[in-house]
Amino acid sequence: MSSSKVNGVGKGAKKVKWIDSLPSSARRAFEEAVRSHSAKKFADAVSHYALALSLVPDDPVILTNLGVALREQDKFVAAETCYRRAIAVKPDAPGSWSNLGNTLRRMGRLKESVYCHRKAIACDKKFIDGYYNLALVLQDLGKIDEAVRIFDYCLKHKPGNVNINWDRSLALLAKGDLLNGFKSYEYRWQREELTERHFRQPLWDGAPLDGKRIYLYSEQGFGDTLNFCRYVPLVAEAGGTVIFECQKELLSLLKGLDGLEEIVPAGAKLPQFDVQAPLLSLPRIMRHDLDSIPNKCPYINPPAQAGFPVHVPAGTKKKIGIVWAGKSSHKNDHNRSVSIENFIPFARIPGVTLYSLQKGPAAQQREESACGVLVRELGGGCTDFSDTAKVMRQLDLIITVDTSVAHLAGGLGLPVWVAIPYNPDWRWMHKRKDSPWYPSMTLFRQKTPGSWTPVFDAMFKTLKSELSA
Repeated sequence: MSSSKVNGVGKGAKKVKWIDSLPSSARRAFEEAVRSHSAKKFADAVSHYALALSLVPDDPVILTNLGVALREQDKFVAAETCYRRAIAVKPDAPGSWSNLGNTLRRMGRLKESVYCHRKAIACDKKFIDGYYNLALVLQDLGKIDEAVRIFDYCLKHKPGNVNINWDRSLALLAKGDLLNGFKSYEYRWQREELTERHFRQPLWDGAPLDGKRIYLYSEQGFGDTLNFCRYVPLVAEAGGTVIFECQKELLSLLKGLDGLEEIVPAGAKLPQFDVQAPLLSLPRIMRHDLDSIPNKCPYINPPAQAGFPVHVPAGTKKKIGIVWAGKSSHKNDHNRSVSIENFIPFARIPGVTLYSLQKGPAAQQREESACGVLVRELGGGCTDFSDTAKVMRQLDLIITVDTSVAHLAGGLGLPVWVAIPYNPDWRWMHKRKDSPWYPSMTLFRQKTPGSWTPVFDAMFKTLKSELSA
């Protein structure tokens, strides 16, 4: 999460002097825009900023605020233009430079973004938001050590800042420092995206459970649950009776986890228990580092009655399941999801049969792209993750973008290739072709932001070579 500089209508003498310099109609429009902006009514804010700007067309404060509101609506080109005009009027405004850097980062223009944040810092050496935003882009570029150093510098000035601590934790995890990374990962509960749950029962501290009933609960997406449910057997080994709460879509799949006494759907009435722990706090509680995380796979075993037989055409040598898109609501979906057409070249290889495991609206691409004859449909017949797991077990290879299917395949111990964006989720780390979480997984990474062609070319060549061998 980058920090955007928004100018309000404060009580400071400087701000009062500026606001009083505006024509009365422009001032009223600006004040209304700030109120809408603060209420996250960005479309209304844009309208009011635009009105103010029509009366004072070259005011850098209004231009910058308008840019922030446009960026919140993903209107990046318009936002960039606003910032650049503001900078042309007032070149020494750190907020305009840093906001421009944030927009360029969102557009994948990372090196330009670094330049802008450095300009912001040059304008004001005490502008901590500029340092923070610079660290985020350096993290995107894989310069993790430098990013951590800057996060640490920012925390000297803003020690309790939630966003800085949170992003620092992601950087530490991405570089493999799990001990310190998961310690700071607890800042997730202070962010808007998650709501911390409160129980009268205490948080487990990792001590022997001696028969106590412990309540573990999932807290984020399907992929996180599939990734970290591996800890259930370890908690059971600590002497506890394990009750596990997860998303209802995962119930039938995960009820067979080793060491599990009871599984309940999210939102159900709470059972009796003595201690509790959120799923993604377990690596911290158990003090695991990169060498001690549990990575024995498979740890997921779908029920015998799930799934259905996969039809295999004559002459098939390699049955490959594919997934090209995740949930569009995911904050990083614009970086991770691709088109089905990226996968179609695999169908050129004799002996390869492609099967779609895609779910959701993106599954329509199979027919929209006239790829139905080249890719057989499986995803539509899977009613839950258990079905998907049993179907996947009948395939030879899974090729997917960074979605829950990648975690499912890894947890099942199946061969899986994952297309990883240039700026990946922390758990895929940087530069590695393998995953410390899943021994059967191979990572194919972007070398430049947004460039997927080389990734799928590398997969094509590897697949062709394997079949030739």
